[in-house]
Parts: sequence; structure tokens; C-alpha cells
Amino acid sequence: MRNLYKTIFIVSCLFLVFEAYGQRTQGQNQIKLRGTVMDGSTQTPMNGANILIKTVTDSLLVGGVTDAQGKFEVNRPDIPQVKIEIKFIGYETITKTHNLRDPSDLGTLVLKEDTQTLGEVIIEGQSPVGEMRGDTTSFNASAFKTKENGMAEDLVRKLPGVTIANGEVQAQGEAVQKILVDGREFFGSDPNIALRNLPADAIDRVEVLDQKSDQSRLTGFDDGTYTKTINIILREDRKNGKFGRVYGGYGTDDRYSAGGSVNLFNGDRRVSILGLFNNVNQQNFSSEDLAGVNANASGGRGRGRGGWGGGGGSFYGGNDIGTITTNAIGLNYSDKLGSKVNLTGSYFFNNSNNSLRQITNRETVINESLTQYYQENLVNTVENYNHRANARIEADLNDKNSLIITPNISFSTRKTFSDRDAFTSNNAGDSLSALRSITDAENNSYNISNNITYRYKFDKKGRTFSTDIFTNWNNNDQYSELLAASVDYDRNAVDTTLQETDVLSKGFNYRVNMTWTEPLGEKSIGTVGYQIGNNKTDSDQRTRVFNEEMQPVLDTALSNVFENKFITQRLRTGYAYNNEGWNFNVNLDYQNARLDNEATFPNPGVFNRDFNNILPSAHVSFRNRETGMNFRIRYRTNTDEPSVSQLQNVVNNQNPLNLSVGNPTLSQSFQNSIFANIGKFNMEKNRSFFMFLNYSSTNNYIGSSTFIAEQDTLINGDVLLRKGGQIRMPVNLDGNFNTRLFMSYGTPIQKIKSKINFNTRLGFTRNPGLINGERNLNDNIDLSQGLTLTSNISKDFDFTISTTGTYTIVNSSLQENLDQNYYIQESNLRLYYSPNDGKLFVGNNINNSLYSGLSEGFDQSVWLWNIEAGYRFAKNNKAELKVVIFDLLNQNNSIQRTISDVAVTDVYTNVLTRYGLLTFTYIIGNFKQPENNGGDRPWGGPRRGGRTW
Repeated sequence: MRNLYKTIFIVSCLFLVFEAYGQRTQGQNQIKLRGTVMDGSTQTPMNGANILIKTVTDSLLVGGVTDAQGKFEVNRPDIPQVKIEIKFIGYETITKTHNLRDPSDLGTLVLKEDTQTLGEVIIEGQSPVGEMRGDTTSFNASAFKTKENGMAEDLVRKLPGVTIANGEVQAQGEAVQKILVDGREFFGSDPNIALRNLPADAIDRVEVLDQKSDQSRLTGFDDGTYTKTINIILREDRKNGKFGRVYGGYGTDDRYSAGGSVNLFNGDRRVSILGLFNNVNQQNFSSEDLAGVNANASGGRGRGRGGWGGGGGSFYGGNDIGTITTNAIGLNYSDKLGSKVNLTGSYFFNNSNNSLRQITNRETVINESLTQYYQENLVNTVENYNHRANARIEADLNDKNSLIITPNISFSTRKTFSDRDAFTSNNAGDSLSALRSITDAENNSYNISNNITYRYKFDKKGRTFSTDIFTNWNNNDQYSELLAASVDYDRNAVDTTLQETDVLSKGFNYRVNMTWTEPLGEKSIGTVGYQIGNNKTDSDQRTRVFNEEMQPVLDTALSNVFENKFITQRLRTGYAYNNEGWNFNVNLDYQNARLDNEATFPNPGVFNRDFNNILPSAHVSFRNRETGMNFRIRYRTNTDEPSVSQLQNVVNNQNPLNLSVGNPTLSQSFQNSIFANIGKFNMEKNRSFFMFLNYSSTNNYIGSSTFIAEQDTLINGDVLLRKGGQIRMPVNLDGNFNTRLFMSYGTPIQKIKSKINFNTRLGFTRNPGLINGERNLNDNIDLSQGLTLTSNISKDFDFTISTTGTYTIVNSSLQENLDQNYYIQESNLRLYYSPNDGKLFVGNNINNSLYSGLSEGFDQSVWLWNIEAGYRFAKNNKAELKVVIFDLLNQNNSIQRTISDVAVTDVYTNVLTRYGLLTFTYIIGNFKQPENNGGDRPWGGPRRGGRTW
């Protein structure tokens, strides 16, 4: 805790320094310089030219970028004389001095081509990496070289502060939840579809931002709700025409991969079609579309690594444990209907079949001297069918009324078959129990939701009324069969179970939020609001046990009918102030919540609770355009109600050695969270720094109470738990908190035309739990240091070298001397080379995973080496034939460690191993060129830059 207080103190001091500095700089008057930049050869406006305002001694004061019309506006500090530089790659730099008495309108500035050459090599300037625009970090795509026919994922991997690991995209230390294309949704909120289906050479800029809620954006009042978002801005010459790729391949062991994506763009009207068919563990979408693929798999540190992407040529190592066959198709449509309505909609279908084998070692601390070990072998198959459709309609009905509608619907079917063999023992070497079970289950579900946001804008600037209405219907119908035999070593006896279970769960919830905003001056605004919501779930579980005559008999101990309602009402007041670089707002909410639980079978009972909470939140941000510094602190409070599965007092015995049961007396939890972000870009030197700090604590944390039977025990008076078996029940506990610190620093290495990034992560988590009635505090401290060296030489030679080492310290209050610390290091080398302008090419992707401190047999050094070689032909290298060898050394595997409040679990899972694949790919590209596409400019193609969102 002492270190935590030091960290918060340091951040607070930094904040005060920035505040003092910001007040000083804001005290200066500023002059707005404006002008237009033109191409001297074509006499056309230049989009994306860099405007730099410097002191006479060459210290950067402020910068800007021209828009699509070549125009710019830059605030010039009120000092006697400044130097103005206008830059664009491949053009001579214009340098001017500007005095206070000179006109603020610089007129038309003409850039001439820089024709200096050395042999056939053009003398290149360095393209600026990007800039900070308020809460948005904007990266210039042309500053990052990617290989021929590379995908958006290849580009995003190179961005400072962005990492992609195990299928998850993180930016500046936070998980990216949405990726937009030109400010529009692309196949809903799935971040991976855009990254793995859009070509890198179609991208102009990439923006990383915290996207506000629809209601906040319409009213102008920040409600503190953010979504970490990446917005991909396409080049102007890619917004009219068709582009994409199709591919197909076949290889050893009957491995195959086929699919493609086609984008038909005509201005605002855009249609994208994608397909994916393979048995090489390749999914170009997120795990939310693969519900059940990772069933019974443990998350946590480690990796499950799958196949080399068939068409994109990029290695994809996501959450793809087991061996997976995937079939998927999708359609995305976006258009502007008239001048007032924007429409986006998509449909996505996927079918997957996963076969996996797992070995699990779990170590559970019971008390200061006793530890129990659980070992399990699992064979599991999962088959999924998922349909998902969503839409977004944005309508400016007139200058006063605006409307946003976002409906979503999904249907899924999941079939699972599990064969489990388990064994428990203790640290004294005693065998306690064993289990063999077979489970066969089918689950059918649907989810329908809709969100409507409406805003009315009054004549008085800043005065608005808005309402946000959310509704959701869901249904989950599951049938399962269980055949189990358990061994009690004390009695030398075998117990058998044969049962079938039907579970029907239905839910409906709504939330209505009404907000009024009122201006309180030129730079401030106030708000009042009211919100009401209800989350209602009905669950009916019926378990039937087969008797000696093989007739099903209802088992009331394993059956339950339960209804849960969570009703909330909230009053909100808020104030916001905005002055140049400063933005500040504070909200104070009062919330009344009522939790109504009613059990009607087999034992009727009513459990009601009322909660009253004061929920403050605040946000302050500072942006200094002169120094490129961006600083933001957020504080928020929220409550979280228990789910119906946590409340329902019925035993789940799908694993007879690891039972679980709900707790109808649970209360809601209350969380305090603090977030701090610092970002700084030195646009002139292409250096970047980001820091993210998060602290949160939870009162009434919903943890677990674990009971491990020292002898045969009856649960709820009817369910037998054998010696060595355990049962978990959720309980409310205090003492949960976690802290995360992420820092990223990037700087170019000019001599080798590369950039190096350092990523540092520190984390501390405390999870309270109960085991056999004793309180345990499980503390995890993560120390992680990463380094990435990324080339920026050319599209014909590209490499990335990265390594990240994470040391985790695990402390248990019940056994303070128990050593469960471990170390995991992930290293990667990506190398691509083409000796003849993209025709012939070779690629290598070498991964090493080093594990130390895990269970016996899990400490390994695993190498995964993928190689590819191919030849591109036809016009503009549109056709490609390549050979891929995946897992050349045949060492691929998946090792994961998870840490709970009372246990440490290591899991080994089979993954795809060595195979070869011959793939043919054809690039589709047919664009309507702009009136002037650059002519014979030494750089060719369109100019980069600008922003459309």
C-alpha cells in the first residue's frame, strides 16, 4: 500500500505542475494563422501537409495539418517573432518568419517537388508519426512501412502504445472495444474483423480515442462513459471503387484454408462481404462470436497459438486452443440516406467445431499447513452455430431534433461433449477421491436489444433535452445429460450418477435515462437527469435422476425455480467547464436500488434488499498544443448487482468433485475507480510517451466461499459431497482492490530506419476469499517489461523483434511461506524480405514462450517457427502463390496459469501442430481515381493525411 500511495502522490504532483503550467500558457494571447497549401506541379490542394510553428531557435511551439482542401488554421503564440515551416514528404520545405505586425492570413503557399536523387534512390524526409488532438491520438499511416499486401493489423501493430496479443488489441494500456472505419461501425463492435480484412495500403490515418456515449456526444455534456476505440480513416482514393482479396489453399493432413473479403465503395455507400472457411484455427473475428469454442478452458497467462492466416499472410495467435474448423460469412452495409440520415448494418454467421484435450493441475490452500491437489484430464468437443445482426441509424431530423437507433439481435446453438478423468490428493500424499464423468449438452439462446437516443436542441445555445432508452430480451434453453462414477478411497467404494437436466432462463431489462442541460455561461454547462431501470430474470432448473429401473425421477435437491428483479432509480446533477486546453466536469448521483428474489420451488422463499448510494464522478483533462502534452484524470463510482446464477440456491453437480451453488442473500457491490492518462508527442522528433494508471477498490466484492470436505458431507441436506470434494458459493467480502500502471515510450533509430518502443506494466491485485470458513487474501503482483524494435525501411524489407518478460509474485495469507511465484517470457521475431520489388518473397515468424515456476511438467521453453515463401505475379503483383509451413519444429502447445482467491491452476491444452499449406491469393483493386492522382510525383499515389470524423 505504501508504494501505491507514493504512486498516487507522484501523479498528483504531476497534475499540479501541469495545472500551473497550463495556467501560464493560457494567459498568453494567441493569433490564428490561416492559409492554403498547393501542389506546385498540379496546382491542386495538398491534404496532410504539416504546418510547424517554431521559435527562431527551432524549438517547436505548435503544429497542424492541412485538410482535404489544403487549408489550415494554427494558433500562433503571442511572441514577437516565430518561424513557420510547411512540410510534405517529397517536397521542398517552405520556411517563413512571422512578426506580430504581419498579416494573419498567409494566403496560398506553393510546395515544389524535391527532385534530389542519388542514383535511383530518392532522398526521403521523415514522415511525422502523428499528433495529439484533444483526447485523440492521430497516427499518420504513411509513417509506418508495411509489407506488400499487408493488412490493417500489420499497420496497427507498429503504432506506439498499441499491442496485439492472444487476439486482444490494447491501446495505451486499455483493451480496445471497438474499431470504426471513417467513424462508422464495421461489422458491429468486433475489433478484429476490420484489422484482419482491411488492407494496410488503403489507410490514411489511425486514431486512438476514448469515445463518449451517444448521449454525451449529442448533448455536449460528458457523462463519464467511455469506450476505448480505434478509428481507421481510409485514403480518399479508396473510397470509390472495389478492393479486397480472395484466397484458397490446401495442404498436408487435409488442412485447408479459403475465403476472402470484397469491399464495394461508392462515396457514402459502402458494402463489404467476407467469408472464411478453414481447419487451421484461423478466425478473423473475436471470441464473442465463438461462444463455447473455449468451453471449459481456463483463461489467464500463457498462450494458445493457431494457424498462419491463409489469405493475409499474417500469423494469428489468438484464443484458439484445440483444433478448430471454422465457417463464417458476413455482410456490412453503410450509406447516407439523403442529407440527414446515416445507416450502418451488418449480418454475421459463423459455425465452428473445436476438439480439445486438457491437463489441469490445481493447488488449493486450505489452511496454514494443509494443501489439496486436483488433477484432471479432459477431452472436449464443442460445436457452435451463431447468427448476429445489428444496425445503427443516425438521423438529424432538423436543426433541433436528432435521433440514434442501434438494434442488435443474435441467435446461437452450442453442442458440447466432455469426457473428464479427475483425481484429488493432499500434501501428505493421501489419495482422497477420483472421478470419471461424461457430459453431453445442447444450448439454444437468443438475445435481442435496442437502444434509442433522442435529443432536442433549444434556441438557447447549450440548452438540450435528451433521453436514452435501452431494452433487452434474452432466452437460454439448455439440456444436458451426466453419467459419472466417483471413487471414495477411504470407503473403497464407487458411487454412480445418471441424470438429465433442463434449464430455462428468460430475461428482460430496460433502462430509461432523461437529461436536461443548461448553459451557465460561455464556458460552462449544468445538467440534471433521472434514470430508471429494471433487470428481471426467471430461471427454471429441473434435474431428473434415473433410478434402478432406468426411469427418470425429479431430484428436488438439484432443481429450483427462481425469479430475480433488480430495480434502480437514479437522480443526477452535474457541472462542466471548458476553457481552451482545460476541461472539467463533476457529477453527483443519488441511486435507490431494490433487489427482489423469490424462490417458488422446491422451497418457497422471498429475499428482498434495498440499497441507497451516493455516486460521485469527476473528470478533468488538460491539453497543451504547444508542447504536445495531454493529461486526463477520471474518477467514478458504480454498483454491480449479482447475477441470477449467483443468486439461485441450487447445486450444480456437472463435476461431482467440484460443486457450485448460488447464494440468494447476496448484496450488490460498490466500486470506486480512478483513471489517469498522460500522453505526449514530439511531432518534430517522432517521439511518443503514454502513461495509464488505474486504481479501483470494491466494497461487498462478490467473491467465493470454498468448502473442502474432510469427510462425506451432505449439501443442502440432500446432495452428497465426498471426502476431498469441494463446493463453491458466492459471498460478499471486503478487501478487494487492484492497481495497474502502464507506460510506453517510443523513439526512432534513424541509422537503421527503425523505431524502438519500451512498454512497462505494473499490477497489484488483492482477491479475498473464504476457505472452510477461514479468510484468505490472495495478492498478485505483476512486473512486466517489454521491448519492441520495428523496422520502417520499405515494403520489401520488414522486421519486428519483441520480447516481454512478466514476473508474478503470489502471496497467500493462509500460507505465507508458500512459493507460487512464476515467470513467463514471450519473444517474437517477424521477418519479411522481397529481393525484387515484391515478386519473390520469404517470411519468418519465430515465437518463443518460456515458462518458469509452474507445476511439475509445465516449466518449458516452447518454440513456434512458421515460414513462408512465395511469388507474386500478374499486373501490380495482384496474384500470389505461396507455401506456408506452420510449426516447423513441431513444438506448439498452450500453457496457461490462473490465480483465484484460494487456488492456483495450471492448464495444458492441445493446439494445432505442424502442417504445410499451398495457397493462391488474388488481390482485387479497381478504383475511380481522383481528378489528379499525383501525376509523376516521386512518391506516386495519393497524399496522406486529413480527418473525416
